[in-house]
Amino acid sequence: MRVTSAVMDGLIVAALRRRLDRRDRLWREAIDAVASPAEKLLALFDAVSICRGRYTPGRGCAFLATGTELPGLDHPVQAVITAESTLLLTRLNRLARTVATDDPATQTDDVLLVYDEAMAGRRRGRIPDSLGRGRTLASRLIRNAIETD
Repeated sequence: MRVTSAVMDGLIVAALRRRLDRRDRLWREAIDAVASPAEKLLALFDAVSICRGRYTPGRGCAFLATGTELPGLDHPVQAVITAESTLLLTRLNRLARTVATDDPATQTDDVLLVYDEAMAGRRRGRIPDSLGRGRTLASRLIRNAIETD
């Protein structure tokens, strides 16, 4: 049986949608499990750690890896990758606005930058516990922003 590229694309889309739904659910659970606004902002790291422990012990992010390999922005998989990015930015922006800083947009960018690098570090396998270290670094950035505002 020959599998067409359209069938393969459909399978990839379905797999990524399933991961996105699971990530969203675990992230909401991680947010609900903590009380302070700063901890809620950091819950992204907790959710990924929980997901890795339960479901996917892989080294990196399926969305970033798939997006890197896409032949073009009009590829059918791009819609799911965009949905994942939108979820990240929308939720981080909403959570950052609850943290007592003068610049929640920068807070969002800082957390996202550290998160992206923690995921890349995980993929490279060079940094032990890159998610835990990323969470610690993001926490320091948030604390510093709160203390200096």
